[in-house]
Formats: sequence, C-alpha cells, structure tokens
Amino acid sequence: MSRFELFHSRDLDATREAVGRVFCDHRMELSERDGELDARMHSKRLDKVGMSYIGYGADVRVDPGVLETFYVVQVPLLGHGLFQQGAEHVYGVLGVAVVVGPTRPLSMRLDGDLELVILRIERTALEATLSDLLDRSLPNPIEFDLGMAISGYARTWYDYLMFCVSELNRPDSLLNHPLSIQQMEQNLMSGLLIAQHSNYAEMLHGKALPAPSRAISRAVEIIENHPELAHTMGSLAREAGVSVRALQKGFRRHLDTTPSAFLRGVRLQRAHDELRAAQPDTVTVGEVAGRWGFVHLGRFANTYRRKYNETPSQTLHR
Repeated sequence: MSRFELFHSRDLDATREAVGRVFCDHRMELSERDGELDARMHSKRLDKVGMSYIGYGADVRVDPGVLETFYVVQVPLLGHGLFQQGAEHVYGVLGVAVVVGPTRPLSMRLDGDLELVILRIERTALEATLSDLLDRSLPNPIEFDLGMAISGYARTWYDYLMFCVSELNRPDSLLNHPLSIQQMEQNLMSGLLIAQHSNYAEMLHGKALPAPSRAISRAVEIIENHPELAHTMGSLAREAGVSVRALQKGFRRHLDTTPSAFLRGVRLQRAHDELRAAQPDTVTVGEVAGRWGFVHLGRFANTYRRKYNETPSQTLHR
C-alpha cells in the first residue's frame, strides 16, 4: 500500500493521534522504557471498509477498549502479537489472523517487528450484509471467534483480501472503479461471515432451527388477513422475524405443510367462498381467480376441481 502512506514517525503522541483518526481513541505506550518507536502507517478508506498497513518498530501496548461502531480483521505479515478481547485471547502470527468485534474491550501487546494489514468494516454494513444473507433481522450482535486460522474458507478469504490490497495500490486497477469497490466490499464482508465462525454460523450454513410457533402464527395471520397480496417467502419471513429456512421448517413442523401451499390453500378457499356467494351474471370465474392471486386460469381450475370435486364454473352457477 505504498501509494497511501499516512505517516512515518518516532513520536509516541503523534503516532497515537494519527492511528486514532483512522480507528478510534486509544491508550498506547512502549513496553520497554528504553524502547524507540519507528512507526509507519499506510491507509486507504473506501466506503464501508478501510484497509491499512501498520508497523510500530518497537514493542508496544495498545488498548482501544470497546470499538463500538466497527469490526477489524488484523492480519500479521511478520512478527507476532498477543490480542485479548474479554476473556478470550489469541497470538496473532503469520497464518493466524485476529477478528475483533465491537462489543468487548480489546487490548494488544505487539512485538516490535510485527507488521499488520488491518481491514476495518463498519458495524452497520456488516450487520446489514448478514441480515440480507439470512433474510431476517438480527436479534443479537455478530460475535466472531477471535482467532482465524488461515485455512479452508479462511484461506480463500485471506487470498482475496491480499489481492484487493495489491490491486488498490495500482492506479489503473479495475478495483479503483466505484462500482468495483462496492462489489469488492460486499465480497469481503460476505466472505468473512462465511469463513469465520460466529454465533450465526449454523444459520449461515443451513442448520437453522425451525421458527418458533409465535413466528408461524404471525405468518399465518398475515396470510389469512390479506391472502390477495403478492406474498413471497422473503416478505413473510421478514414480517415474522425469522429466516426463510426457519419459516419453511416451522411450517413443516407446526402445520405439516409449506408456506406456499398454505397460502395457496387460503386463496383457494376465499375464491371458493366468493364463487358460492356470487351471482353468475355479475362476476366471472376469471375475475374471482385474479382477485385472489391466481394468474393462470387453467391451473386454478385444475387445483380447484381436485379440492372441491367440481369446476369453478359449476360452483358459480349452482
């Protein structure tokens, strides 16, 4: 990231102030009384993420406390450091990155030869990305495991991050185009959510629990109150406050059906009721079917006949 040098300083206060402008206010001190700082930092802020390189050139203690508004992934390129967040701690070294959340206090003891690439992600952006992936609102903050072993999915994510860092350093790179930056940020956020274990890992990997009965009752209420509306699995899940998978599993567990089949059944019943009450000279079968969300008249007639043992026209003219 040579294009984006922010500072090169031997002054402790100037270094703390410059780093604080990129991340947050923090305490920083030399670990050894006779230590000599030789700090440098390169940084590039995009939209929802920022990328930085930092090395202090001396053993330091850094205590940012609670980050509150952002996540950081710290990737050692050289050297090592001890990172502690709450009761959890990990040694960051080459091959082990550190994923720090915004809800617990962070403290770090960094070796003088440690060099880090740091990815900052805004909390609201990461939470919105996860909410979109799950198709539901988040009941709790995202809590990642602190240590990330660079293997498996994490290796793929790490390689992509390093590719992005390298490409951003090229003025003529496609990744410097605003549309490419937006896609790159989305890839980094969604990739991190998939690659690093968190309290939402089971839901992301298809092991969601069925929705509770209250969520199913809410979805049933929405359907029965307005079956004529263009409901989708996504819209029903959002209204019920669960994921699409959980909604489907919940309907199967509690009602022994699917949301789509339940919606179709309610619509069919409403159409049947209207046809029975209507006068043949005031309405047509097509009008009734369309009013209740059936756009294909032939399929409607076949489904109707299987359920009621007569055609919609026979019901209307009875």
